[in-house]
Amino acid sequence: MLRRTSRRFLPKARSDDATSDPAVAALVELLESERDLALAEDRELVERFDPGQVWLLWFAIGATDEICRIIERDPQDEGTRIFRQLVGVIFGRRVRSETNPVLADRRLIELFEAAGAEAVRDCMGGEARLGHYLDALRLGSNRLC
Repeated sequence: MLRRTSRRFLPKARSDDATSDPAVAALVELLESERDLALAEDRELVERFDPGQVWLLWFAIGATDEICRIIERDPQDEGTRIFRQLVGVIFGRRVRSETNPVLADRRLIELFEAAGAEAVRDCMGGEARLGHYLDALRLGSNRLC
């Protein structure tokens, strides 16, 4: 089992939220927390393995699918709307990477989607741990070596 770093997940008050949808606000907070933890604990790995944040996007896809499942929203219509809002809020309108998502290793895509889904399940279950994205980065980078 991968090591998790224990951190409190406390929502921040956000006056600049692009939406008042609590599901989107919670996902934004989770993604920002996961990304910030990864950068704080292993910035070199993040910059080397996910400089364009494409793997964080796959993480967000898994998290979006899972939150739609948990709160019983249509993953096609609602999930797409939620994901687009996440991309806009977290990454702005510019997402650039040398990793082509169409040609990416399917095992890595599944790794990051699963990590995003697990992060949502843990958060919704009251877990105060973060580090799912960082763990996936570490495991994914080891698979490529």
